[in-house]
Amino acid sequence: MPTKQTKSETTKFSKTPKNEKVVKTEEHTDDKSKKAVRKPGRTLLLKSASGGQLNSSVFTGLQGLNSHTETKSTSSYFLTFNTVSDAVNAYKKLRNDSSDHRVKYSYYRVFFTMNGLTESSDYNQVKKDLMEHVSKTAGASVLYCKLYRQDTKFLGCGDFTIDTLDAMNTLLSKEGGLKDYTMGSLSGTFYRYNSKKDKSDDHLESNV
Repeated sequence: MPTKQTKSETTKFSKTPKNEKVVKTEEHTDDKSKKAVRKPGRTLLLKSASGGQLNSSVFTGLQGLNSHTETKSTSSYFLTFNTVSDAVNAYKKLRNDSSDHRVKYSYYRVFFTMNGLTESSDYNQVKKDLMEHVSKTAGASVLYCKLYRQDTKFLGCGDFTIDTLDAMNTLLSKEGGLKDYTMGSLSGTFYRYNSKKDKSDDHLESNV
């Protein structure tokens, strides 16, 4: 049975490992003067622009649709696809089929700690290794990834954004043994990302 998704996933919460809540990120850009670009992922959020009730027949025939979850309180659906390409094609089709279809990509953001970083650690290599670890263990597409630094000093934490709720739940599951991870000499823990005071996404990168 698919995990229930709620409208709270589109709201930001305070960034702390405590009081973990599901969160969807917004568009990001590494330059405030540039227009934010939303990267495609495998999950779409679909609802009626007029506030009416959507019939599931609207999307049941979409190619590559893996699962769908209804949020009755907002008359919306989370649609998860097998590949990013399938989601992109569905996104275009749903937007073209009706002006009443409001559709956007839904993201899931994870905060992580990381022990073992040194002054000689290569930022890009560490980020690449982490993204490959997440992709391999959770089957996730990593859309954004950032290691936090003050000047050039690593702070031992960061965050990344993935494209399915199932992948996030897999990473955060204590039973599956993935919440605490090890990558060579590096180790850490994954948490749901929370941000009440996140007035901007300056610490995020729009390119992974």
